[in-house]
Amino acid sequence: MHIVIGLVLAFVLIAVMSNRKTRGCRWRMDRSFNRDGETFYKCMACGAEDFSADGKPPRVCKKL
Repeated sequence: MHIVIGLVLAFVLIAVMSNRKTRGCRWRMDRSFNRDGETFYKCMACGAEDFSADGKPPRVCKKL
């Protein structure tokens, strides 16, 4: 019984994490594209790109 519950739970987690709309963005800084006073970030989950003036990664997904 425990094996069945574990398999169902694993399947649900895989299904949720593979859906791009339910998975959060993972922003990575790319200093080669920085501009004057702005930091370039690219999301590894959805491919969105954005600049940040304060040097911190964006909090909102730009692709949705």
